[in-house]
Amino acid sequence: MSGLLYAIGGFNGSSPSGLNTVEVYNPASKSWTTAAPMPTARYGLAAAVVNGLIYAIGGLNGSGSLKTVEVYDPTSNSWTTAAPMPTARELLAAASANGLIYAIAGFNGAYLNTVEAYNPTTNSWSTAAAMPTGRGELAADAMNGLVYAIGGSNGVASVNTVEVYNPSTNSWSTAAAIPTATLGLAAADVNGLVYAIGGVSPGNVYSNAVAQYSQPVTVYLFTKN
Repeated sequence: MSGLLYAIGGFNGSSPSGLNTVEVYNPASKSWTTAAPMPTARYGLAAAVVNGLIYAIGGLNGSGSLKTVEVYDPTSNSWTTAAPMPTARELLAAASANGLIYAIAGFNGAYLNTVEAYNPTTNSWSTAAAMPTGRGELAADAMNGLVYAIGGSNGVASVNTVEVYNPSTNSWSTAAAIPTATLGLAAADVNGLVYAIGGVSPGNVYSNAVAQYSQPVTVYLFTKN
């Protein structure tokens, strides 16, 4: 965001509650700085950006799965609290599309297919259509108004499933699978392509693979009378 990368919360093995640390990377200077700490220490959370604000959503700490949503404003270097998610969960994914944030799937005693949408304007949550495949440790990315839920684990094994949410129709469809079933991966889009990056593949093998997805192209054929 604004040319900076934010590393938020997480787990380093020394605290059962996780971290509230926020560190900021500047690619131009190849340097890190420390930002205001997140109010609630946690790991297994998700984050998304709307209107220049960063939303830290859900996760896990010593008290269990969280509904917590906290909002970071880079301009003031400060945090505020937003309306909590209806469903407490960790290992979820989040993505923003059309001014809303979608909290997707995750884990809370079971792997979930729950999808909830947050409206920053009204500071309120609503329920969206459930994802066909319940899973956690997945990645998500939004591009051209569609939300992609990529990979993850269904509790039995890692999956290569890619499902696509269309907010306009509140419906899901299936896209081409990623080449290798992977959990704990990341996703981002650049120049009209979605990238699935790293993660853990079957056999608990840490992966440096990067898969690239291109949205289908509609071709129109015109005939001359």
